[in-house]
Amino acid sequence: MKIETLRDRIEKKEAQIEKKANTINKKYDLIVKKQAKAEKADEQDRRWLECEIETLKDDIKRLGNEIKEAQATLEKYKKQLEGEIEKESQFMTEVPEQAKEMEKQLIEKWDESDKDRRQFYRDEAERLGYADFVKKYKYNAWEYRYESDEQIHDRNVKDARTFVLDLLNRTKAITGEIESWAYVHLTVGTNGYPVLNGYVEGKEGRAMVESIYAGGYNIQRLHVRVLVKAC
Repeated sequence: MKIETLRDRIEKKEAQIEKKANTINKKYDLIVKKQAKAEKADEQDRRWLECEIETLKDDIKRLGNEIKEAQATLEKYKKQLEGEIEKESQFMTEVPEQAKEMEKQLIEKWDESDKDRRQFYRDEAERLGYADFVKKYKYNAWEYRYESDEQIHDRNVKDARTFVLDLLNRTKAITGEIESWAYVHLTVGTNGYPVLNGYVEGKEGRAMVESIYAGGYNIQRLHVRVLVKAC
């Protein structure tokens, strides 16, 4: 399966999970409203409202199971993407030292950031409770609280390797066979994150490499993107 196809499937599956999580939030809001009505209703209306509340709870349970199934599929697509990128990168006998160091630093920074974010979600979950937490931070954040240090690290090792291999593939698509990384420099940027800037020379041309950032507040890991373009 092509890399672009897998990326498209990953994006659609993530959107599907988010949509189901939003539906859960709406159903929780309905439960709260119907519970308030039930407290003031007569016995007959209260029974109907209680039945409706139970139906909404069943819907939430079903949607939660569907989200778990979708997440399993999402993980499968991500593993396939890793495999395809690895396959395309077999032509690379050596990864430049700048890219290796960036990979190492990304793992360290992402581990630290993700553990801080996990603790933030745990504190907020205790403060808000399920319904208000999911409404504010979404369902995925609720599930994220349960991740272990090992799960966080293993994911970041894979993410960093995929990041580097994708960068090398994109560079080679512009330069052809890469001849020199001598003009690319790795320095420390925002919040201590690695910044890779400069240009790569190849047999078919030259590619400019530039790092940019997105996110980075208390509930989102700082994302680093490396732009590659012909120059």
